[in-house]
Amino acid sequence: MSGGCGHTIDKLSDSEDERSRIGSPAKKVISCSIEDVRDENDEKIVLKLRQELLNKHSLPPRHDDYHMLLRFLKTMDFNIDKTVTAWEEMLKWRNEFGADQIIQDFNFNELDQVTMYYPQGYHGVDKNGRPIYIERLGKAHPGKLMDVTTIDRYLKYHVQEFEKALQQKLPACSIAAKRRVTTTTTILDADGLGMKNFSPAAANLLSSIAKVDCSYYPETLHRMFIVNAGFGFRSLIWPAAQKFLDPVTIAKIQVLEPKSLPKLLETIDSSQLPDFLGGVCTCANEGGCLRSNKGPWNDPEIAEAYSSINREIVLQCLDRLKKLEKECTEISRIPVKTPDENEKLLTGTLERIKSLELDLDKTQSVLHLTLAKQLQITEQLDSHYEEQRKRCCI
Repeated sequence: MSGGCGHTIDKLSDSEDERSRIGSPAKKVISCSIEDVRDENDEKIVLKLRQELLNKHSLPPRHDDYHMLLRFLKTMDFNIDKTVTAWEEMLKWRNEFGADQIIQDFNFNELDQVTMYYPQGYHGVDKNGRPIYIERLGKAHPGKLMDVTTIDRYLKYHVQEFEKALQQKLPACSIAAKRRVTTTTTILDADGLGMKNFSPAAANLLSSIAKVDCSYYPETLHRMFIVNAGFGFRSLIWPAAQKFLDPVTIAKIQVLEPKSLPKLLETIDSSQLPDFLGGVCTCANEGGCLRSNKGPWNDPEIAEAYSSINREIVLQCLDRLKKLEKECTEISRIPVKTPDENEKLLTGTLERIKSLELDLDKTQSVLHLTLAKQLQITEQLDSHYEEQRKRCCI
């Protein structure tokens, strides 16, 4: 499966980056003390896509994000026309599905019952700071699952969790790792998995989820491990499951036999793995590790860092900047005539430009204050972690 301080800074800094790109193969953009390494060629094509979407009025401020644009480009092999089509289909789906408001609007009351029949959840981070999502497929009961929910409601829950991952978990992981984290690591536990775990309803649910993930949340998976995969899974179930997946996703999946479970420890520290996956974590909360939601996104200070800024105010500022930019462009296209015929028009235009510049200065002042607040919070976090480290050393 599968926003925030670093996420917002990306949006505020992208326009400046686009006007001052320099010719190094990769350069580091430091925002909110987060290292963000970008490839020069990627930046150029992202800028080209962004301009194309702006021209078509298909880039809402809340989705004007470098990494989101890059994800869609990657899944379309950097073909601009195909990416524009996929992007516009995504916007249409989000509007119809209500994805932009689903975190606030959707209440999945049956979650406790669902996780009984389909154990799953986020738990910890891998060695590169990516959030880990785990499902215990062998303990899934599709029939009982469909008794407590529906495919439509489960799909809404799935999308809601995806939005939480993008808006909350990934920004928190970025702050904790001090590097941009844009993808997740998934573990599917196939222990006990057999044909009993599959049904027409399960196939429909898997197909619906796969379509949403591949079409509307592309390139968010870094790696998937399917562990405890017996002979039956490898020879029958896995070949059938691949029919629901695209080749790019399949290439990211590693199927491990039961004896290969320790291989997870090469990517994930044992403290971040539940004991049933070869780790040492035994979360004491009700429901165990998969209901703990363990991760940096639960750290109050990190949570404050990525949500102390009113996202709506920032979006309004960005929208205002976009409108000002459009007006300036329209004014600049006014044809120049002889002074006698156009003196009043030129005078009025200059006055309008001055007014626009004043509005732009005011908007930028608000954004600068916002950035200063973010940096202050980051410095406080760094100081706090340094004090904690010194105490641990003592």
